[in-house]
Amino acid sequence: MGKFTIKLLKAWLAIPRWFRMFTLSAITIYILWSFFFNGIKNVFRLDASTLVISLIASGIILMIFNKGSVKK
Repeated sequence: MGKFTIKLLKAWLAIPRWFRMFTLSAITIYILWSFFFNGIKNVFRLDASTLVISLIASGIILMIFNKGSVKK
């Protein structure tokens, strides 16, 4: 691995796990939602209502994952 790659990996691992999961799931939900309703040509057009729906859905998914991953 190069120096830049190591620095990038350290920066990525410094971000809290819950925030990484929330961000990645929000992006994934937004892209899938856009594919389903708007088609491929409108994926990169940022719509506020779709973004809010994606953030809410990813928050719910994050809560479900957190409850399921807690060790008893």
